[in-house]
Amino acid sequence: MNNKVLFGIMCIIFNSYGVPCFMQGRVKTGILRIVLAYVTCGIIGIINLIKGIILGIKVLQMTDEEYQAQKETLASGIPL
Repeated sequence: MNNKVLFGIMCIIFNSYGVPCFMQGRVKTGILRIVLAYVTCGIIGIINLIKGIILGIKVLQMTDEEYQAQKETLASGIPL
């Protein structure tokens, strides 16, 4: 997760599937996101997709120093 551009793009495209959680090492949260998306018939997946787009844009606008300082605390979606 040292690559800011890759993380930002993955947030924009794959946040509803929990890929950014897996990239940060939070496997349980990523699996929970996938399960909740299927259980709620995609409603939470849509919410996570919108939140991922917002987070991805924020990450891509950050400087490298800001990203390094905040990379462990970046989270977006349900569950946090």
